Amino acid sequence: MPNWTTVSENDLAATVSQREIEAYRRSGPVDGSDPVARLLESTVETVRGYISCNGAVRMGPAGTLPRGLVIPAMDFAAAKMLGRYDKEPNEARQHALETAERLFEKIAQGAVTPESYAETGEADADSRPASAPIAAEPTPQRLLD
Repeated sequence: MPNWTTVSENDLAATVSQREIEAYRRSGPVDGSDPVARLLESTVETVRGYISCNGAVRMGPAGTLPRGLVIPAMDFAAAKMLGRYDKEPNEARQHALETAERLFEKIAQGAVTPESYAETGEADADSRPASAPIAAEPTPQRLLD
């Protein structure tokens, strides 16, 4: 199984309630398009943009993300859902959004390298899963002084 995946409404439902998803869908555009699908697509493209800035990651097929980035991507999407209602996220969701954005920025800067795409699902030897813990304030380690 590939180590990159397509996100779905089920992934979003692990972060926000189905009731919130349905309310977001009902308040969608008048053209009848599904705002949830559009939110997921734009979220994936945003996260892929951060990943592509890294330069050390072999990108997966269009519309996919490393499995380790699905939860932070859904935290990002949940905050964007609330933006439609001009409603501030609660403290837990705000923290999740900030954590996700910090992770994405670190990926773009090359401080964190998510797993490159591998059809077999095996991560490259030189990259760690994106879901590996990150120090709040990274301390550079010197191997040689």
